[in-house]
Amino acid sequence: VLCGNSGEDVDWLGDKFDLDLSLVARLGGHSAPRTHRGKERFPGMTITYALIQMLEKVAEKTDRARIITKARAHKLLTNPSSGACVGLIYEKGGKDSKEYGPVILASGGFGADFTQDSLLAQYRPDLMHLPTTNGEHCTGDGIKMGEAIGGKSI
Repeated sequence: VLCGNSGEDVDWLGDKFDLDLSLVARLGGHSAPRTHRGKERFPGMTITYALIQMLEKVAEKTDRARIITKARAHKLLTNPSSGACVGLIYEKGGKDSKEYGPVILASGGFGADFTQDSLLAQYRPDLMHLPTTNGEHCTGDGIKMGEAIGGKSI
């Protein structure tokens, strides 16, 4: 079991976003079929597209969300007294800007970072010599930002 309530989560995604996640596939590195996907897109994209479309609607109709493209978040901001995350710093066009509010880290894994100070080297050095199917963007930046303010990785 990867997640205690994963079945309920898949049902929620299907109901809330009207997604087809009826196929369960075995993907690279899996010992059994466990990736829920739709018939139309590769794994993850069905969910990702639905979430992006919902976020775009929220950003268009309210001030509860902003979408900033072609930017790279690089530091989380914390409340000095509580330590709670209150925003982030991002770089766009060579300039740093701050954004305050809730932060959701959804940056993927770290399987494509083969540098010596990478999370891959730290947690799974035995895999450093193997190729990856992860995109080159999977360098653990979000995980590193979370850990930098006290977040724990398991």
